Amino acid sequence: MEVSLDPEKDGSYSFVEFDSFKYKKVANRVKPVSAPLPPEFRIERRIPEDPLADLPSLPTHPPDFSPGERYTQERKETMNVNPNGFLSTEEEKLVHHLIKTCEDGFAWDESEKGIFSSDYLNPVRIPTLDHNVWIKSNIPIPRGLQPKIIKILKEKQAAGVIEPSNAAYRSQWFWVLKKDGKSLRIVHNLQPLNAVTIKDSAVPPTVEPYAESFAGRACYSVLDLFVGFDQRELHPDSRDLTTFQSPLGTFRLTRIPMGYTNSQQVQHGDLTFILQDEIPEVTMPFVDDVPVRGPATRYELPGGGFETIPENPGIRRFVWEHVQDVMRVIWRVKKAGGTFSGPKAQICVPEAVIVGHLCTYEGRRPLPDRVQKIIDWPIPRDLTGVRGFLGTVGTMRMFIKDYAVHSEPLVRLTRRAKAKEFIFGPEELEAMEKIKVLVTQCPAIRPIDYDSDGEVILAVDSSHIAVGYILSQNGNDGLRYPSRFGSITWNDRERRYSQAKIELFGLLRALKDVRIYIIAVKKLVVEVDARYIKGMINNPDIQPNATINRWIAGILLFDFELRHVPARHHGAADGLSRREQSPNDPVLDDDYDQWIDEANAFAIELTNWGHSPLRYSHEITPLVSPRLAPIATYVSFALESAPQLESAPLTTLESAPLASTVSPAVSVLQNSPTTREYASVPRSEKAIAKDQRLRDVGNYLSTLSRPVGLTGEGFAKFLRFALNFFVLDGRLFRKERNGRHQLVIPQSRRLSLIQQAHDELGHKGVFTVSTRLLTRFWWPHLLEDVKWWVRTCHECQVRNTARIHIPPTVASPFSLFRKFYIDTMFLPPSHGFTCIVHARCSLSSYPEWRMLRVENARSLGSFIFEDILCRYGMVEEIVCDNGPPYTAALDYLKERYGICNIRISPYNSQANGPVERRHYDVREAIMKAAQGSEKDWPLVAASVFWAERVTIQKSTGYSPYYIAHGIEPIFPFDLAEATLIAPRVTSTMSTGDLIAYRAIQLQRRQEDLDKVKASLHKARIASARQYEERFRATIKDFNFSPGSLVLVRNSRFDSSVGSKAKPRYHGPLIVVRRTTGGSYILSELDGSISRLRYAAYRLLPYHPRDIRQIPVSSITDKSNNELDNLTRDREPNIDL
Repeated sequence: MEVSLDPEKDGSYSFVEFDSFKYKKVANRVKPVSAPLPPEFRIERRIPEDPLADLPSLPTHPPDFSPGERYTQERKETMNVNPNGFLSTEEEKLVHHLIKTCEDGFAWDESEKGIFSSDYLNPVRIPTLDHNVWIKSNIPIPRGLQPKIIKILKEKQAAGVIEPSNAAYRSQWFWVLKKDGKSLRIVHNLQPLNAVTIKDSAVPPTVEPYAESFAGRACYSVLDLFVGFDQRELHPDSRDLTTFQSPLGTFRLTRIPMGYTNSQQVQHGDLTFILQDEIPEVTMPFVDDVPVRGPATRYELPGGGFETIPENPGIRRFVWEHVQDVMRVIWRVKKAGGTFSGPKAQICVPEAVIVGHLCTYEGRRPLPDRVQKIIDWPIPRDLTGVRGFLGTVGTMRMFIKDYAVHSEPLVRLTRRAKAKEFIFGPEELEAMEKIKVLVTQCPAIRPIDYDSDGEVILAVDSSHIAVGYILSQNGNDGLRYPSRFGSITWNDRERRYSQAKIELFGLLRALKDVRIYIIAVKKLVVEVDARYIKGMINNPDIQPNATINRWIAGILLFDFELRHVPARHHGAADGLSRREQSPNDPVLDDDYDQWIDEANAFAIELTNWGHSPLRYSHEITPLVSPRLAPIATYVSFALESAPQLESAPLTTLESAPLASTVSPAVSVLQNSPTTREYASVPRSEKAIAKDQRLRDVGNYLSTLSRPVGLTGEGFAKFLRFALNFFVLDGRLFRKERNGRHQLVIPQSRRLSLIQQAHDELGHKGVFTVSTRLLTRFWWPHLLEDVKWWVRTCHECQVRNTARIHIPPTVASPFSLFRKFYIDTMFLPPSHGFTCIVHARCSLSSYPEWRMLRVENARSLGSFIFEDILCRYGMVEEIVCDNGPPYTAALDYLKERYGICNIRISPYNSQANGPVERRHYDVREAIMKAAQGSEKDWPLVAASVFWAERVTIQKSTGYSPYYIAHGIEPIFPFDLAEATLIAPRVTSTMSTGDLIAYRAIQLQRRQEDLDKVKASLHKARIASARQYEERFRATIKDFNFSPGSLVLVRNSRFDSSVGSKAKPRYHGPLIVVRRTTGGSYILSELDGSISRLRYAAYRLLPYHPRDIRQIPVSSITDKSNNELDNLTRDREPNIDL
């Protein structure tokens, strides 16, 4: 409660706040009773006649204003119509004419306030339980406020809102300041009444969706009932319950009181009933507020401007349509006896505040006063201040892109401060200031247009912290407009999921979270950056993990197109997925299992139809969702018995139809046409002979006719073989001891069955596929046919996980600083740096390095030029991973410095081992030197690389520093202990003595370099022998000939978590020629020769279903000399 003591000079009052009244905690609120409502307390509402029967029409040429009985010239000037010039002169006249025409529907003071007619609404009875009379003492009235309070009471009595009473009840009452800063409002403290009142469970609309439904409209009007509770009559039988003591005596209320627990529900229900014919297209009341929507468009013309009504070019079409809607709303309430507040009315404005949201034509925006509150927020001094800031900003996180990224330091502080001392440092201050800036730059978010053909896009990304999503829609202009941002934080158990599992789970949770917004959209597109999600959804595996299958079943309830988006274009959703949970975040409904059970009953029924004795009808079959087909297919094929064929002669076995008892899924599988003849399968002579023998067995068992040419011992052997088979209903079966006899399949259906068992059931291996088939079917050499099919399966070949190793080669060491190995080592971002470019000399292993903020052509090119070329002169060869940044770096060197004779070796991670193997040592040394602090690695990197330079290598016996400079490095302890490496100088040395001292140090340099080369070459040979011993089982040299079909391993995806769904190999490609260094030149199937060279260890032979050799002459027009130039390497290799 706020109490004023003395009036100010401008007539306003200074108020002292009493938190016990104005701000009440939820736990302290008195709640009504949940009990059955007796019939006599039911609220009755009716519409006795058409309220629009006498609705006047608005003129297309509104007249100049003339005062009315209520809408006078004085009130017109205070109405503040068209404050920002949004309306034209004609449109402003139209609005004033509307107000004057409906002036009885407005009130400017208590005497004009209406009351809803009993013809529409019966007086309200307050339903109470048996109770004792309450008598509460009054709150003293401050002397400075007493005249104003008495004036309000007299106005209420004159308006009939209160009347004298002598009941035994006495309730407290108090006063609060209105928003204008001057007026007072009387509120009745009816907590004793509320405690014995039967609860009305009706609630107003949910605020966030309610506000969203008003966003993006051409214009708005906002109407508010003039003291709405005072316009609803209270039944005489219930009035004594509201009795209160005042300076003018004892009174009771004749209208429903403010402070009564059910007043809000009654008011909202009344307006919703009266305006039901205008809901939802025109308006949707919220308690006593009635906002009116404008048209969805302003009818913009292609050349600029807006469409106007034909009768008056000064009135725009959308304004005319909106004013018509507003007039109907006012007229309906006026006919029921209600009145809107004249001073508060906003009619035809470009933007309006609706339930705390600023709604505009562009969409929703945060309120300026709320933004200002955040901007003015002081630096928090304790944890409560940080939580308050996050809670306030959190109400606007739907407007802020990447909110989680920027708020993460503050959220981390709330967790850290629980166990440690509260420290609000520079990082937290920077995050807070960044959020303040972002709040001022919030984009407008639009509601989803369900009538539009534009795609509705749900971008989803999951991390170990949370799942983040952005719901947006493509507009008619082709741009994507955000509708809402969101994130759901994982609990401790969910954070331990694998990345693949958490991506799938995140998609399920995001779809569930936005389901009320995406139902009924015309086209829903889900964007993810993990490609393997599509494979998991389209190829569900029922047996291994029931939990994942439940998630897939829940996901498949939604009809959407799944689209892969590279991670670099998926930053917004990725940022939201890394948002830690805020202490003020609402508690979400995590019972997704129950949701799937309740929502997915129809889908579960579909997958189980295969076990039902019911037959399928043509009316039911089309209802099966295509997205459920993989699950239904798998279940049907795995659980149905072998397909039953109608009775037919054995000679027509291949064309026998499927019986009606087989499920539609199996029918489709069995009847699916094969595009390949069985004759194309490579078969041995023995297998062909067995097929012929099997045909003789079928004929013999059907007709008992002895095969031609079989006599004596040959026929006896044939009979022993035929006893393993029998014919039933015209079908040949092979006997099995366990009673599960196998159906013998003719040649024309074998490939179809193999295709179903392998391609359409998860692309399993030879054992699984052959076991599936042998459980039901049999034919000669079935296992060999399955092996051939699996070996030649394109999908299995490109996703093969097998790796081969090629015989190692040992290259002769280059001269000092003539060959470098270069690679990039990525580290946690810190001090603005994200990675280290790391180079090593081929002979000395001398490291050069540079910290980079970003890996691109300019940064790498500058490093190569400044730290290598300018220090050691021109190099002959650089070995790198051939990634785009490195190839672009050479182009940068060529364009910037004219350097174009450096040779880049073909990508081979084994060949780049001298620098890649050192990454681990360098990274571990950096982390140890930084004492485990990831953010401090840039501070210790220099000392670690100095240590790398001066550390003696086992392979050479010297340090890189010594090999490079010819002298040993001097350490601090050399100076402190006066070792021979740093002898004490007792006097100043002459130039001659210094030169002689240096000559002594360098006199054995050439011998040392020769020794280093020999030692290094010996160490490489030993390493190669160790390599051969380790990978003896997998070392292969296919030595592909020109024209061979090969697959190339995607080696850069081997350790990438986000690329699990990517093929392990790509191709097939055609071998053009092998280079002198052992790598290969390949071409596409259309003859386009790749500019890259492919290391031999990355290639596997490709087994096509159509076995043939493609001649190289038919795919390339290059001459032999051109091919020789492409395939000639400069560096000689020594093969072991």
